[in-house]
Amino acid sequence: MATTKTGKTGKTGNKGDGAKTASTANQIGRRLRQLRKDHDWTLAEVAQRTGISAGTLSKLEHGKTELNFTSVNKLANGLGLPVTDLTNPASGMQGRRAITLGGQGAVFEASDMEYEVLCSDVSNHKQGYLKATVKSRRFDPEMPWHRHNGQEFLYVLSGKLELYTELYEPVQLDAGDSILFDSSMGHQYVSLGRKDAQILMSMLLEGYQNVSDIFRT
Repeated sequence: MATTKTGKTGKTGNKGDGAKTASTANQIGRRLRQLRKDHDWTLAEVAQRTGISAGTLSKLEHGKTELNFTSVNKLANGLGLPVTDLTNPASGMQGRRAITLGGQGAVFEASDMEYEVLCSDVSNHKQGYLKATVKSRRFDPEMPWHRHNGQEFLYVLSGKLELYTELYEPVQLDAGDSILFDSSMGHQYVSLGRKDAQILMSMLLEGYQNVSDIFRT
């Protein structure tokens, strides 16, 4: 998963989007550097804990690379932290309210989806709330399934979504429709119609994986 280029307007490719992507990566890199300093961890020790190479971690700290959504979860799990402690360092405070202004969440991009992480500044929570744009236009049998622990809830904001799963026939959902399913079952998302479908998602972040994701270096 590379990084998202979604701006507040929903359009792609503008200068502000690039700055936002860089800001997300820099924020995670700064947080990692601070955590290493606080716990006296070397890059090699963090690499051993997380399975992410020391070279990639060093580039992340210096703002020279960005992690995909799966890898941010991998980093957090390896360090024994909720993922929100990386995407929003203020989450260490004992807050019980979270607000994300439009277009201001941490952003990530996959080959089939663009994600914005919402309301991540509540301490120690492992549930993820995401706004996503579905870029895929057809089911790709060669693409590995998305899968993760727990359940996933989807609500279609706009457009038309087709959801493929390992155990059921594909289901088509229009704006206003929703679905809840066992997300350990492999699943893929496809947009139907002229415009990309936009959806709200809620899911357990722990154990999230999409093996088609890659580091962007």
